Amino acid sequence: MDPTRRKTIHDALVRLADGDRSAFPLLLENLWPVLLSFTERGVAQREDAEDLAQNVFVRICSRISEFDRERDGVSWAFGIASYEILTHRRRLQRRRETFDEAALQVSPDPAESPEDSLIRHELAAALACAVGELSAEDRSTLGLGKGPAPSELKGATLRKRRQRALDRLRAAWRRLYGGH
Repeated sequence: MDPTRRKTIHDALVRLADGDRSAFPLLLENLWPVLLSFTERGVAQREDAEDLAQNVFVRICSRISEFDRERDGVSWAFGIASYEILTHRRRLQRRRETFDEAALQVSPDPAESPEDSLIRHELAAALACAVGELSAEDRSTLGLGKGPAPSELKGATLRKRRQRALDRLRAAWRRLYGGH
């Protein structure tokens, strides 16, 4: 990056930190291409990179009051971008665990409103994410894995294993989405 652009970005960040909103277009014009290029190198898909760059830009603007004018503005922005890229990668890693999503699908009700359909879809996606946090054995115990449920277990042993798997699912849900 040329020193002129680096100084322009730094000066725009300083002005924005001082409350000068007219610096925003200048910051967007100069920082956006740099952020987009940086996030493209950090993630696999261009669409993810664009979304991530937008999130980074929003994060920069929301944390502008924390900006230290004595330090390099581009380095500060890249620090935020690096953290967001790592967070994105961790999120993808958690989702890579496979399980039978068809077991979580609910057939749509023809009388269902678009809002109800959207809520149902979002809840199913949230449940799929929480189930993805479980081990393959827990998913199998709950009948959500690719393999059959443990048929060799009977009675109290099976009930206890299911209870423990459900407890871990509830804990994953609380960790991801809050609640009691």
